[in-house]
Amino acid sequence: MESVRTVVLGKPVFLLTGAKSRKSKGHASAALEVEAPEQLLETARRNPDAVAFGFVAGSWVAAA
Repeated sequence: MESVRTVVLGKPVFLLTGAKSRKSKGHASAALEVEAPEQLLETARRNPDAVAFGFVAGSWVAAA
């Protein structure tokens, strides 16, 4: 399982599912494709101590 590390609301977090790095010609770029980014921000606001999130059944959940 591959996770993505990024910054959400100024805090480094891991996105376990629901995000993937965009690749261009074999090289990973800094851009991410994130499922429902507005829901991720809301979930991060409700769970400020979480360090990992996952996209499960159409919703973001705090995982750790």
